[in-house]
Amino acid sequence: MSFYLAIVSPLDSPLFELSLPSPSRLNPSQTPTSGHSSIPVASSSAAGFPTWSSFTGAGGEGSTTGGAAGPAGGAGMADRALMQMIAFKSLDGVEEVQESTGSLYLRNVDKHNEWTVSAYLAMGVKFILVHDQKNDDGIRMFFNELWELWVKILLNPFHTVNTPVRSSAFENRVRGAAKRYL
Repeated sequence: MSFYLAIVSPLDSPLFELSLPSPSRLNPSQTPTSGHSSIPVASSSAAGFPTWSSFTGAGGEGSTTGGAAGPAGGAGMADRALMQMIAFKSLDGVEEVQESTGSLYLRNVDKHNEWTVSAYLAMGVKFILVHDQKNDDGIRMFFNELWELWVKILLNPFHTVNTPVRSSAFENRVRGAAKRYL
């Protein structure tokens, strides 16, 4: 099971993004931060529309050559771009559901092939989680802990509101919360 987390500002700009691969899907030589992604590639579509694999090849490898992605970054960059697309296309749906309910936690807001989008909304900031397995209680607890971590970042006098977070300590704590609850 893989996850993609995006924290989005009230102006819909990304503040923090993180791919959270499942430890069981990693190869022994692969670590979560090695640049490879274990996010599955969509291979079929019930409606007959082209799938991501039809654009990137059967193995999910894009046609990137060198550049910032590096020699082994093609599949990882394509998977990350797909997860970003799914997360950010669901923002309108999140706002529509938010208006109809008063809840902070919105489960199963959107669905794209095998991935489901859940969200947590507080003070205009949107926590978007793209996942491929149902674990509502774990996702809710993850969002609650993520909110606590986010408030601690906002209380930092050296952090400017609505600017991207580039703290390795914050990332490590988010990974720890994901490991506990997801």
